[in-house]
Amino acid sequence: MNKALATAIWILTVISAYWMGLEHDSVQSNNSFVASLDENLEKFVLPQKNNFVLPVKDSTARPMEIAVVAAASEIEKGISEEVIEPLKNRSLASKLGSSHPLERLEAFVELLKEPNAGAIQTALQAYESLPGGPGRFSELKILAFAWGKVDPEAALTWSQKQEHWDKHVASGSIMDSWSREDADAAITWAKENFEGEENPYFIGIINGLSESSLPRATDLMTELPYGRVRGRSAHILFEKVWNQGEEVALHWAEHLPEGSLQEFAYGELGEKVARSNISRAVEWVDSMEDSSIKSAVSEDVSREMARQNPSDAGEWVLQMPEGDSRKVAMQEVAKVWSRKDPTATAEWINQFPEGTDADPAIEALVRQIRKSDPQGALNWAASLSNLEQRKKLLAETEAVIKAQKFPSGRSSK
Repeated sequence: MNKALATAIWILTVISAYWMGLEHDSVQSNNSFVASLDENLEKFVLPQKNNFVLPVKDSTARPMEIAVVAAASEIEKGISEEVIEPLKNRSLASKLGSSHPLERLEAFVELLKEPNAGAIQTALQAYESLPGGPGRFSELKILAFAWGKVDPEAALTWSQKQEHWDKHVASGSIMDSWSREDADAAITWAKENFEGEENPYFIGIINGLSESSLPRATDLMTELPYGRVRGRSAHILFEKVWNQGEEVALHWAEHLPEGSLQEFAYGELGEKVARSNISRAVEWVDSMEDSSIKSAVSEDVSREMARQNPSDAGEWVLQMPEGDSRKVAMQEVAKVWSRKDPTATAEWINQFPEGTDADPAIEALVRQIRKSDPQGALNWAASLSNLEQRKKLLAETEAVIKAQKFPSGRSSK
């Protein structure tokens, strides 16, 4: 038994005996002592390890009061390492397996703030004891990110054994963490451990690298082949620059290579501006010369405007000059509006002046109503001005109607 603990128990025993010997004292005297003791204990602060100082109210404090306070302090000192720390550990272990998500996340963060091999092993055991599925993705991200700081290659070996989404979440967090510490090593590993162009490891790498060098992360993203990985990486970087301010995002977009990446960035910028100030977004589009960038911005602005007020969006599109920008804007408005109110959308299309290329809007309306109004969809499809596109849309619509009428694939022969 700890010597300090044994001594403290002995002191309390002596005090108890002394106390029992005073039982014949008056109630008033006893109450006075308890009040005095309470007053002293209120002043008492539990000591830190190896830093015990006995607080005494004043020089008139009686020996017994001092002894009680000292005994309590010695007990605290004696059990702090033997009892208190294990209790804290048991509390943390309980939280790691808690059914309360916030309590569980707090425990994972506390355990992995300064990760080491032991903390990783404990967190791994706790994570694997949780029910599977997306309900534990937050814990997985924390575990994988911390493990990526300690031993990324071992962490990635483990991630390869996980199910699809678990594998995706884990590897992304590990590469994110590793790239913040050593991007070159992470890039080398990613290239050596994946065959093919759509290398998913680069999503995490670009995310992590952008924290230390946004220009290098951008260059790496632009070098990726066209596809989902590059698109996802571009989206991550855009969100990061947008969080630094509209001017930073605009500067970033301006300096991207011309083509699909730059058009994507401008389109995202247009949507962000439209969400905060639709009038300013419309003015921006109207001030542009017709180009692929204007088409990209028009597409996103018109979509956001239609979500907010489809009628206003429809009026704006009708006033746009002819060209690709109006076509894509017209189609986006029709897509959004026809989901809310197909009848109003049809009435809007009927208002288009003669000679207006309304085909994009008509196609969007047909695709939206061909299940709820098959005949109406066929009539609208037949009104397309482009002959080839008309034949294609009619065939698609008839196939959808047939599949809906005969879902098992049997005809009415």
